[in-house]
Amino acid sequence: MLDIKYDSYDIEEKREVVKRTLFQESANIKSENFGKISEKDLYLLFELYDEVFLCGWFKQKFRGNIKFKLSRQLTRSAGNTRTRKDISAIKPEEVEFEVKISLNHLMNFNKAKRIKYVGGIEAASVLDSLMLVFEHELCHVIEFLVRHKSSCNKKPFMDLINNIFGHTEHTHKLVGAGEANVSEYGLKPGDSVKFRYGNSIMEGFIQKMNKKATVMCPDKHGNYIDKSGRRYVKFCVHPESFIKEG
Repeated sequence: MLDIKYDSYDIEEKREVVKRTLFQESANIKSENFGKISEKDLYLLFELYDEVFLCGWFKQKFRGNIKFKLSRQLTRSAGNTRTRKDISAIKPEEVEFEVKISLNHLMNFNKAKRIKYVGGIEAASVLDSLMLVFEHELCHVIEFLVRHKSSCNKKPFMDLINNIFGHTEHTHKLVGAGEANVSEYGLKPGDSVKFRYGNSIMEGFIQKMNKKATVMCPDKHGNYIDKSGRRYVKFCVHPESFIKEG
């Protein structure tokens, strides 16, 4: 696909070059665990990866357009790449990509005290997680351009990302919104909670945790019925709104 293959030493060395240059040129990213990022940083990363890892492949070959976005809507996936379904039938200059990087996964990185991985590689910092996810999405773009389709759990993609970036898996094990809330607020599915709703104090249990908690409150007129016939009303509540006991 791309006639590029680096060994592990070269990959680590090139990542360090990208990091050092990013620290110098970014207005936001000045440390491994940065607290601020903008979409300009994603465009800068793209230019650095093209120069350092891809020998200017995009600069020489790509005639289309890529939009990089930071997304708060991505809660389960750390990144996402989209393009037109008819990419094989359109002119090279008409090809467009939208690459989204989950802001949630970046900002939640340090909210859980465990080892995090992207693509089978340990991410030791927020910047590591950003770069590894970016590498994954970049390989989607490359595969779309070369093969007009892309699937990260298929051999062509895995060969590509392993040869260039050393990834050995197609999944990530970062900190999602649910895990971050569990860690930050000490809450988990099944816990009983109270919160204010208008002039009332509601009581229920957490059904699931994401950016907000889904809370089921007993109500004889509720639309949700469990296996025992009990009825509930469902609420989506931010963990900060729960009433603390004691």
